[in-house]
Amino acid sequence: MPEQDVLADLAAHIDISCVQARHNRADLEELAQRAITGGFVSAHVLPNWLPVMRELLAGSTVLAGSPVGFPSGGATTATKVAEARELLDLGAQELDVVVAIGRLRSGESDYVTRELAAVVEVVGDRVPLRAILEVGYLDDDQIRAGVDAAIAAGVPWIKTGTGWSGIPTTVDHIRVIADQAAGRAALKAAGGVRDLATVREMARLGVTRFGMNADAAVAAVTAASRSEA
Repeated sequence: MPEQDVLADLAAHIDISCVQARHNRADLEELAQRAITGGFVSAHVLPNWLPVMRELLAGSTVLAGSPVGFPSGGATTATKVAEARELLDLGAQELDVVVAIGRLRSGESDYVTRELAAVVEVVGDRVPLRAILEVGYLDDDQIRAGVDAAIAAGVPWIKTGTGWSGIPTTVDHIRVIADQAAGRAALKAAGGVRDLATVREMARLGVTRFGMNADAAVAAVTAASRSEA
């Protein structure tokens, strides 16, 4: 998808979230309202809040998403599979699964592939599924290995980060992912993406989905609409 197509309807390519441990019901209510008002594609929350978010978004076009194995990726494969299955039963409309980051850093990409394949088997094509690499903890070779592992497992999307590491996703991270994916998977940038200039550069590299905090998302959409005017 060309960069100009993403920027022309930027809100439709952004999801906003409340996925920090501190987020409470009031935060979710605000998130849902801002997602609906802003026309964002989806709102993501921690698993226990998913039924609440589905209720808050009822009657709107905004999707409700939730993460699997979040935020460390360190749960067992069986736990991730069970969590994915439960989230689907609870009405998840998008899922992001955190890879086994430590395994990837240890060079055990076969483990990562097998685990992601087990999640793919449960999810299938029922909802969009993304593999979170947590690029801030990885060097370039590990990022490339993670991309290959996710694609080999059948995951259709690569996502950069959880937003928990404190290490922002950069344009250089996207460049490595885009080069390795070579069109074999769609790309989502998340974790420290804060301004339109960064969004624009990432879109040029093939990113078609962004995960941003609500304030940054609204600011980016506003700036994009002004630049298109």
